[in-house]
Amino acid sequence: MPSIIKISMKKVKVYSLCEAIADIAYIAAERKYRTEDSREMISQFIQWGRDFETLHRNIKWGINSPLDYIDSIYHFTIFKINQLQDI
Repeated sequence: MPSIIKISMKKVKVYSLCEAIADIAYIAAERKYRTEDSREMISQFIQWGRDFETLHRNIKWGINSPLDYIDSIYHFTIFKINQLQDI
């Protein structure tokens, strides 16, 4: 039984990471964010997704936090974009 729970939790984490990366890419596209190297940009989005997931690892959206997922990922992405544009 524990192995089933472990597999299920891994699927949840992978889905959550993929969702964060997709949301980051969507927000970045809305903001017309681009880099000269598309592979670099995708790599950034993957790292940003990992960073977001790590930062919010103890949050169960809508359960143990007053934060809203959509607002949080939006502000996180804008912050990351602004960091790079200020360089």
